[in-house]
Amino acid sequence: MARLSRLLRPETVALVGGSLVSRLVKSCEEMGFTGEIWPVNPDRKHLAGLECFPDLGSLPSPPDAAFLAVNRERTIEAVATLAGMGAGSAVCYASLFAEQGADGAVYQRRLVEAAGEMPILGPNCYGLVNAVDGVALWPDLLGCEPVSEGVALISQSGNVGMNLSFQDRGLSVSHLVTVGNQAVVGIEDLMEELLEDRRVKGIGLFLEAVRDPARFLVVARRALAARVPVVALMVGRSRRGAEIARSHTASISGMTQAYQALFDQGGVMRVGAIPEMLETLGVLVGVGPLRGNRIVSMSCSGGEASHVADLSQDTCLDFAPLPSGQAARVGRILEGRVKVGNPLDYHTFIWDDRARLERLFREVTSGPQDATMLVLDLPDRDGDFSAFWKTARAMATARSTSGRPALVVSGLPENLSADLARELTAAGVTPVRGIAEALAGLDAAVRWGEAIHSQPPISPAAVSPPGDRLIHLDETQAKARLREWGLAVPRGMVVPVSGVETAAAEIGYPVTIKMVGIDHKTERAGVRVGVRTPADLNLVLAEMS
Repeated sequence: MARLSRLLRPETVALVGGSLVSRLVKSCEEMGFTGEIWPVNPDRKHLAGLECFPDLGSLPSPPDAAFLAVNRERTIEAVATLAGMGAGSAVCYASLFAEQGADGAVYQRRLVEAAGEMPILGPNCYGLVNAVDGVALWPDLLGCEPVSEGVALISQSGNVGMNLSFQDRGLSVSHLVTVGNQAVVGIEDLMEELLEDRRVKGIGLFLEAVRDPARFLVVARRALAARVPVVALMVGRSRRGAEIARSHTASISGMTQAYQALFDQGGVMRVGAIPEMLETLGVLVGVGPLRGNRIVSMSCSGGEASHVADLSQDTCLDFAPLPSGQAARVGRILEGRVKVGNPLDYHTFIWDDRARLERLFREVTSGPQDATMLVLDLPDRDGDFSAFWKTARAMATARSTSGRPALVVSGLPENLSADLARELTAAGVTPVRGIAEALAGLDAAVRWGEAIHSQPPISPAAVSPPGDRLIHLDETQAKARLREWGLAVPRGMVVPVSGVETAAAEIGYPVTIKMVGIDHKTERAGVRVGVRTPADLNLVLAEMS
């Protein structure tokens, strides 16, 4: 497959289709695309104010990228034409490919064959946005804005991708790419290309499955070495979630422990929810990898201090007491009215006193801890919130003096305005929406730091297959070969459903029942162990059927 530069940074784009082409043109214009836009439609003279070309062969030159908003049969035809004319890439919007079962899988194989060496994104995907270069191959509403740098978000779900584009958390998004079925271009390919761009400061992944774990690990380790954080949200952990993922993008999800081992080896930080993914990315980009796990938290509320302490119990974070000398200095600033601890409740009697707040925050942030967080809610509402702004700005001043990692964290996600987030970010303070999210982000920063400074794992050497071809064996064939080579293999029989009861009686209960002819049997509920009676066997067969 060719490099992805023409896909991610095209200078000419062809937009093939009908009504969606107008939306695609608008997305390009909103993102400030400066290249050539060529609508293609045999029945229209103009679309979105631009002259239409009747077919791909009429284009001035092979496009760098084409967005194909046509049905699956015409998508395959267009991909073949584009590949033959030397186009750079294609985005395939159509669905009803491998995610629809055996019939769709046939169409997907035809699509891959038609593409040859040309990269294609999808099928069954929404496209991509490159906000640093003004590119938007995107057929729907879009929340991304032009930026100079930021984090790249890669999603297997188009709708989740669209939702991510509307995030308003002060997190700059450099790229947003949806991959759909990953028929040709996979998540690993995109990560590898994005790591070549220094404007990409982090990578967030919304995953249903990893297509090529070995290559994913290589690319993840490259990101780790470059100190580009990778944060992954893996869906399909439950059986029902895995079933939905299969029907959605033909992904085999599940295998939670295997994926966790893969992420651990690659230094990928795994999260459990979309808000946590975004906030963890913000923390990792903002504070970087931490050398240790010592954290200090400040707030003007004992309730908030207790809440921080409670939520930290499931993390690796250490809220150790302040050193005695520092604790004494903090006590003097607070006139002995406060019991100095960590988390620190500094009370409200210095509220609205900018000078005193700056003294306190400078003293606290200069301690031996690895990061300091201030819990502060500042909603975007009418009213006099000047005292709240003084507190936030006092923390920014303290951070500029100490140069140490600092965060301002809201208790409620809606209580940290976009204006405050932008001002804090500009001052080097990391804004975080949610205490739990902040602690998860700091926990990830500690684990990321450990991964960076640890020895890389020893991976098995790549082994080439003997001969000139790969032979894929099902479980029965593989066990037969192992038995021929003298290895102990449990006794088993392959029989039709009508012969299972007789075979079970011959082997002897308890037995294990497995479906034959499918991969990933566990995720598909195709394995049952410990079946002890004929009655249990009949129930299992009924459920499997």
